[in-house]
Formats: sequence, C-alpha cells, structure tokens
Amino acid sequence: MTENRSPLFKIRSARRGDGETVRALLGEAGFQIDSQIVTWLISHPEMELLVAADSLDKAIGVLALSHRPQLRFSARIATIDELVVASNWRRKGVGRELLKRAVDRAKVLGAKRLEIQNLLGAKDPALAFFSSCGFEQADVLVFKLKA
Repeated sequence: MTENRSPLFKIRSARRGDGETVRALLGEAGFQIDSQIVTWLISHPEMELLVAADSLDKAIGVLALSHRPQLRFSARIATIDELVVASNWRRKGVGRELLKRAVDRAKVLGAKRLEIQNLLGAKDPALAFFSSCGFEQADVLVFKLKA
C-alpha cells in the first residue's frame, strides 16, 4: 500500500515494529491486548491494520480492517473492527483519513459491504462521526455466545 500524507500525519500499513504503540493506543480506548497479537494480525491474510503516524513515525491512530467472503452477498464483505485515535490527535482529520483509506481498500478488494463494529451501541459518541463519514445504521442485530 502506498502512504497518504498530510502536513501533520501520514497513513500507512502497520509494520512489525508498531506492536507496542498500537497496543498502547488500544489501551487508551480500554482494550487490553498483547503486542504480539498486532504482529500476528499484520501477517494475517484477511486482516489489515492501517496506522496513522506522526512526523516521528509514531502511531497516533489505528484501524483494523477484516475482510472475508460471505454466502449471503455472494461476495466479499469488509468490517472495520477497531478505529482508535489518540486523544490529543482527535478532531484533526486522523480518523476521517483512516476511514477513507479503509473505504478505498474495501473497494479494491471488491467488497459489496463495509461494516463498522460498534461495541457501545446507541451510547457510542462516535455515531455522529460515522454518520458524517457516510455510514448508516444497518438492520443487523448481533448475538454472542454467553461466556
């Protein structure tokens, strides 16, 4: 993937050395993961991690995109599983640029549908942001197996 650049940050594919900074970003959002998981996802054939990096190439935002074939659509679908931007970088176009790159990538993959995972439901403050980026609420109800 080629890099997109703005005066303040660039968007690029994640690299093996990004594990710790991506882990810290996800930790800021309340997710506790091992940095080795990031390394595993980078090489997974149906996952892509996009990183927004500052002028020192430190990760300031991350987007996890998964894609897979689905019978119902007779095509590939893509899901944005995570989108996190460091608090001091919010409202500077980082999230919007990460989403734009994910949309572009989904088109290249031939995905018929691009979804965003939302764990907070109607209480999520990011809903207005997603709407402003062209996403709409889908008629899907997700169930999970009780642990």
